[in-house]
Amino acid sequence: MKTFTPFLVLLLVVMGLTSCSDKNSLRNYFLDHAEQAGFSSSTIPVSLLKQEGMQLTDKQEEAIEAVDRVNLLFYRIDKTKQETYETEKSNIKAILKQKKYEELINMGRNGVIKYVGTDDSIDEIIVFLSDKEMGFAVTRIIGDDMTLEKFMELYKMSEQRNTPLNFDLGNLSNLMSSN
Repeated sequence: MKTFTPFLVLLLVVMGLTSCSDKNSLRNYFLDHAEQAGFSSSTIPVSLLKQEGMQLTDKQEEAIEAVDRVNLLFYRIDKTKQETYETEKSNIKAILKQKKYEELINMGRNGVIKYVGTDDSIDEIIVFLSDKEMGFAVTRIIGDDMTLEKFMELYKMSEQRNTPLNFDLGNLSNLMSSN
């Protein structure tokens, strides 16, 4: 019985440490900052990606079907809080440097598109865009049965049409000012 108690305590400690959620995750960042001053957040329903009257190809339809939800988080720059902007931007960049985030497209100082998963099975796509005049935006595209090919189809759709899922900084500015 004496050797069983320390073993049980050790087992409970190990289970506790391994079951703790990742505090430094993008999901937690969204949850922690959604209601903070300077931030705006929203969730785009998948049905909004498929606007009325849109003629979609089979590939586009399949790409939209692979998306479960889209979460957006914006930070609008306040000239009096430039240091806060730089800190928050650095926090997101640090999160996105984690090994689980694979780089898909590097847009230089304007942003990056990363994903979690494998080429054949993507769990999440992250679009991080920043503009020193407007602020930054982070988009989490969470899906099921997503692939890089399906994401690229969504990306092409966003460039061709005025959809809520638009990766262009000019349209990002419009979204930010409307929130």
